[in-house]
Amino acid sequence: MNSLKCHEVSFDYPSGPVLERVSLDLRAGELLVLVGANGAGKSTLLNLIARRLVPKSGSIFIDDTDIAAMTRRELAQQVALMPQHEDRHSQLRVIDVVSLGRTPHCGWWRPMSREDLQIVEESLSATGLTDVRERLIHELSGGQWRRMILARSLAQRSPILLLDEPTAGLDLKYQLEVLSHVRTMIRQRHLIGVVTLHDLNHASVYADRVALLSQRTLIAIGTPGEVLTSDLIEQAFGLPVAVLAHPVHGTPFIVPRYD
Repeated sequence: MNSLKCHEVSFDYPSGPVLERVSLDLRAGELLVLVGANGAGKSTLLNLIARRLVPKSGSIFIDDTDIAAMTRRELAQQVALMPQHEDRHSQLRVIDVVSLGRTPHCGWWRPMSREDLQIVEESLSATGLTDVRERLIHELSGGQWRRMILARSLAQRSPILLLDEPTAGLDLKYQLEVLSHVRTMIRQRHLIGVVTLHDLNHASVYADRVALLSQRTLIAIGTPGEVLTSDLIEQAFGLPVAVLAHPVHGTPFIVPRYD
């Protein structure tokens, strides 16, 4: 699996259009970060790629196959989605939820193999959840909950990884650890990664490319230096900013111009 393509994808909610003719071409080994104001369509685009939503028009291809032609299991073997919101009322344990990431590969009823169990353990460790593996999920903090959903997505081991605000609710230490781990995994395993983030400075440091959504469409895509400019940020967010060089990484460092 080498490519993911969105070709002129449009989508409407009953309240009105959200995305209009958005096209993306993603490459294996690359982390693409979607940024934009609230309501710009970032989460919607991830849900379209995961086929939780169906485009009004346009198509989405994995390699040369339209995802509309795939079975649910075939798609789940190719695409792992970490959603922003999910029902928390359950008597499952943390390890039970993370183990669900292996379902597309081993099915619902077949016992997990030694390899499956190892992948689950690695996913728990990568997200700092090994010590709470037996805890019931309704007992978790908000940050632990987000890390558990991320661990389930990592356990799925799909070549396309979609993460919707993976750092929401996490303290700074885990924000950086999660983003660093995701970027390393994408490069080492030659995955396609698409992540939505609100923090433009995190996007600047961790993204290979940034896609900026505004007014229902894609207004820019490129390296952080090409996209995270003061003019484009002001256009998308309606906020004047100064863009400096990051003192450590040299990437764009965005500072709002406070009154």
